[in-house]
Amino acid sequence: SSCSKKTESTTSAERLDLNEEQAARVQTVTAGLYGERKALRKLLRDDVQDEILAQLKSDSVDKDSFELVLKQSWSEVEARIPKVAKAFAEYHAVLEPERRSEFAEKMEKRREWKKDRHRRRFLIFSEESHNAEDVNGKIADRLDLSVEQEKQMLPVTEELYGERTALRQARLNVYNEVLAQLKSDTADAPKLESVLRSGWFVIDERIPIVVQAFAEAHAVLIPEQRAEFVEKIERRQEHRKNR
Repeated sequence: SSCSKKTESTTSAERLDLNEEQAARVQTVTAGLYGERKALRKLLRDDVQDEILAQLKSDSVDKDSFELVLKQSWSEVEARIPKVAKAFAEYHAVLEPERRSEFAEKMEKRREWKKDRHRRRFLIFSEESHNAEDVNGKIADRLDLSVEQEKQMLPVTEELYGERTALRQARLNVYNEVLAQLKSDTADAPKLESVLRSGWFVIDERIPIVVQAFAEAHAVLIPEQRAEFVEKIERRQEHRKNR
């Protein structure tokens, strides 16, 4: 709605400490990005989760269907990359050097916070990491796997864990480019777009790996475990709707 878009624009202006003239200049950009964010949220979260739920409720995984949903959703991200790069350049032109420096400093502080908070997560900024067996153990605990199931799940975890360096680097490349441009007097939208596309491709080419890993994990779980997993996802969905 126009009201929600206005609220989002106002929130962005407050976060960036913009004056009225600056806020007016970026209002259209912010409203447009807000609309795109809502569309992408539906594609990447709701549609993909619905497909995951359908696959979990089935006795076997339809890999072609799952990959198609992931590919279609992710392609919508690629289509919006030019708009994101252009919006960044427009924000950059509005922000005063002092504001850009403050924003860059906040990004760097947030990065340090993420290092500490997500040190044990699969995708992390930190170079320190645990091995696939550690991660597999956590998965086994959360899914209440038997010892035999944990052994069966380990090759799946190792396959995904092996991709962590490329995925982490893709994120860092985007982060570093945004930070560098904030510290520069001018924005380079084409360069940012190129870096974003490179990051997009890193994930896109790994979609088949994710699909295969999901199918293998599905085969490890017994129906009762899959049903319990479905319940957890559905509860989370309901919680989001009621927030």
